[in-house]
Amino acid sequence: MEGLDALKDFLQARKNIVITTHQKPDGDAMGSSLALFNYLHEVHNVQVISPTEFPHYFGYLPGCDEVWNYLENPNLSQIAIAEADIIFCLDFNDIGRIEPLDEHIKANTKAKVVMIDHHLHPKINTDWSLHDVKASSTCELIYRFLYLLDEKYTPTKEVAVCIYTGILTDTASFSNGATSQQSLQITANLLDCGLNIIYVQEQLNQNGREEKLRFIGNALSRNMIIREDIGIGIIVVDKKDAYRFNLQTGDTEGLVNYPLTIKDVKVAILIKQEPKIIKLSFRSKGEISVEKICRENFEGGGHRNASGGRSFLSIEETIDKIIDIFTKEKLV
Repeated sequence: MEGLDALKDFLQARKNIVITTHQKPDGDAMGSSLALFNYLHEVHNVQVISPTEFPHYFGYLPGCDEVWNYLENPNLSQIAIAEADIIFCLDFNDIGRIEPLDEHIKANTKAKVVMIDHHLHPKINTDWSLHDVKASSTCELIYRFLYLLDEKYTPTKEVAVCIYTGILTDTASFSNGATSQQSLQITANLLDCGLNIIYVQEQLNQNGREEKLRFIGNALSRNMIIREDIGIGIIVVDKKDAYRFNLQTGDTEGLVNYPLTIKDVKVAILIKQEPKIIKLSFRSKGEISVEKICRENFEGGGHRNASGGRSFLSIEETIDKIIDIFTKEKLV
């Protein structure tokens, strides 16, 4: 990390700090933001600001009650951003991913900007950055970052819970290509810091609503398209389903992975209808780069095996476009 000594010197005195992450934050976004919050807040004035609401089931994360949803606290958020001495941008590579915060952050020209992220092709102008696309998660990078700031640092139980949450969710419980020796070693180290992995698993996976489970069953039985001939599986979530099952932020998390359990499905796509656009989530097996497909066709990007994008077409037209793309890709 270039300029680390200057950053360490900058953080010696009390600072106004804003930590932010991408819209509708997932486990890695919330975990990395709150791990850093729990590390910094005893010395500095720290505020975590999410551009949008975040899933209720992250309420177990230490410090979660201190997070502001910009859409609920726009005035206070704008003041905090304007007064910030340093802004940490976590788990996103493009300032456009934090709308509507982006313009307010750009307006604060005096604040130092730090990016910590593991997505491809970063587009953020920073004073300091820690960027590694081979990292399992941004939480893994936060773990490294804390030791770069203080080589004698030992994570507290609070920090350990946050970091483990991000590693666990971004590796799909250590089952996907993001899993590495380092992510497993960090998890082992966190056990020595008071981490209770059963507690975290229960909060994430055994703390849901009946409506969500019925929604998943409906999606798999009625709204899944499998095209083994071209190696793809598609799940559609439209506005009617969102209303029928009272979907909440985070309820579709992980749904996209189900088609990948089928032998000849190489790429899974979740199509989610939102008020003005169609949001797309892609997952793939092996060496298939859905990042390239999202970047070239759907104004998106992310990781090789996990990326997102958007479409301004109808659901039916979006499905046709996806099928056309993968017919030409010839995955099988």
